[in-house]
Amino acid sequence: MPLIAIPNVSTGSDAKIVGGLADAVRGAGAILLDTHSDATHDRSVFTIAGPDDRLVEATVALAERARNLDLTEQRGVHPRLGVLDVCPFVPHGETTMHDAVLAARSAGEKIAALTEIPVYLYGEAALRTPAPTLPELRRGGLEALRARAKRGLGPDFGGEASDRLGVVCVGARGVLIAFNVWIKGDIEIARAIARRVRESGNGLAGVRSLGFEIAPPDICQVSMNLTAPETTGIEAAFEAVESHADALGATVAATEIVGLPPQRFMPPANARATRLLKEPGRSLEAALREAEL
Repeated sequence: MPLIAIPNVSTGSDAKIVGGLADAVRGAGAILLDTHSDATHDRSVFTIAGPDDRLVEATVALAERARNLDLTEQRGVHPRLGVLDVCPFVPHGETTMHDAVLAARSAGEKIAALTEIPVYLYGEAALRTPAPTLPELRRGGLEALRARAKRGLGPDFGGEASDRLGVVCVGARGVLIAFNVWIKGDIEIARAIARRVRESGNGLAGVRSLGFEIAPPDICQVSMNLTAPETTGIEAAFEAVESHADALGATVAATEIVGLPPQRFMPPANARATRLLKEPGRSLEAALREAEL
């Protein structure tokens, strides 16, 4: 089984630009399994696979193409630190976390050298101790990160970040599921639900969450990263959001799975979280079979 990378690029509203980014991945010899673009978030999530060396070259090629973007013009609701915002490497099948770490560090060094975009390593790929987490790097945005750099938390590769390009966070991690729930309710309700379900607010184990306004005044989203899906999966996260929404006078309108979760974490076909999906979910294994990998 190949190694997986899931780079997130800070653009999602222009199909031609997104297509050019996808072409950069394919041109480097990696397999593009999935592209998820969202205009409101102004973000595209690519799931790519291949041998370690081709995967590294594909992420470098993506970073080079992303240099054409301008972070100062990005207006999406999703937090971001760079035009190529985050690039995690994830082991799958016979590949190991060690493989993911080596690939992430190689990609990070090459991205900084060839694009002049500074790179921070996080998670299992981090070189410093304690290893920074992605939320820690993102806290306060790019300006706050640059201020911390002046106090000693500089990038692992590269120099000072520019306003236009920002930085790239390159990491190695296990499975993370991006799962969103649309609610009919105002932004304060969405934020309240997000506070209640996230682990740091004494909510669900392994859940990171934010509330976003999608279509004012009353269509909002609780956007979640399930970082320990073996403990808190899609069904449990959905049920918690729906319960809090009911208590606060809001209703759940739809759900969304971003990317390709492994089959073992996909909810059953008859689960309410599945029946409310905006688009049918697809597993990583299904995509790999379609790609004949």
